[in-house]
Amino acid sequence: MARGIARRSHNPPVDARLHILPLALIMVMGPQILTSIFLVTSREPVKNSLAMLVGAALAVCASVLIWYGLVNVLDIKGREGSGASTADYVVAGLLVLLAIHVFRGRGTAKVPKWMTALQEAEPRRAFTLGFVLILLMPTDIIAVIATVNYLHGHHFGQVHAWTLLAATVGLLSIPLIAYLLLGRRAREAMPGVREWLTSHAWLVNLIVIVYFTYQTLH
Repeated sequence: MARGIARRSHNPPVDARLHILPLALIMVMGPQILTSIFLVTSREPVKNSLAMLVGAALAVCASVLIWYGLVNVLDIKGREGSGASTADYVVAGLLVLLAIHVFRGRGTAKVPKWMTALQEAEPRRAFTLGFVLILLMPTDIIAVIATVNYLHGHHFGQVHAWTLLAATVGLLSIPLIAYLLLGRRAREAMPGVREWLTSHAWLVNLIVIVYFTYQTLH
């Protein structure tokens, strides 16, 4: 009986792990998804897009391992009982700062000039961009920290971050899937999609940040 209880505690229900899914939107809503759109209009759309997805997947795994390892090394305590821990309040504070940054930049978002060169990109560069944009972007770092805090606070292992990995790669692969299904029509629609995301990504990010801040403190 005791073994059964212990086994259940180490295998939390899937729905609990799904709470971190919205953070994937923070991971991609910015230069990440714009890069994947530009790559679909490049000379080698399939190779470049796949290379970027591999780089992004490796970056998510590396980031989770790094931050989860830091939590263990620093011996940061997770929540006990139903109340929020000190780590929860720190993460919530980071999310609030991110929300302020996102809101203040809502009217000034533009496509970076370097992205226009992605139409001439090669798979190696696409891989590097996928890796760097996920691993080093401040928004992505905060999203991973929030994920790790949630996992640690609910006694989940690093492996349970698979939902964040799957959702991030899935969202980034939408332009490629659209291209494979629709071909030239998808390529022609990408500039309009890119413009919409550039002007509205802040709102999506803000909604997710507010939602997960609430989740972190409750």
